[in-house]
Amino acid sequence: MAEKTKAAKTAAPKIDETNVHNPNDLCKVLEYFRYTVGTTLDCFFATGVLRNCITWYVRDLENMGLLQAIYVAKDRRTHFLAKHYSADPLKWQKQSQDTQLDLFGEG
Repeated sequence: MAEKTKAAKTAAPKIDETNVHNPNDLCKVLEYFRYTVGTTLDCFFATGVLRNCITWYVRDLENMGLLQAIYVAKDRRTHFLAKHYSADPLKWQKQSQDTQLDLFGEG
């Protein structure tokens, strides 16, 4: 009996798909991208959430379907190419249907 309780205490914790250490920070990031199109660096300066955490939150929000990269362009601060994200579904790129077009008419 003592072995079972010891094993239960020392067992590895469950690992979830999302790695959210602070749900308030995740909400801040989502709210920022809901109303603003920007990079993770822009989000860092606007919200104060650490940038390495923002990249984790962006990945998790993309996997949940709440965030999407709109375009890639030069960042206004670093002048390097960076993804610009938005949580507004109206700004998202439409998923194209994979349909085969008939280039040559029959006959």
